[in-house]
Amino acid sequence: MKVLSEEQIIEIENREKYIEEKAELLKEYKSYAENLEYADDEFEEDMIMQKREKLAVQIKALGAKIREIKALESEA
Repeated sequence: MKVLSEEQIIEIENREKYIEEKAELLKEYKSYAENLEYADDEFEEDMIMQKREKLAVQIKALGAKIREIKALESEA
């Protein structure tokens, strides 16, 4: 059994919050796909794509954090 640091314990406690945040970001990401269909011009399309790219980075980071937390839980 591995002893967890205070920071790791806090991360484990915040796991549900991270899962909810990831779900909200995914929902927002998907809503931009719908907006993309109705973009008037290339400029608007580029703006939407930039927003989606930023969201994708955040979603991936949260996914990695959640996986790390699950790994910590299994070690503890």
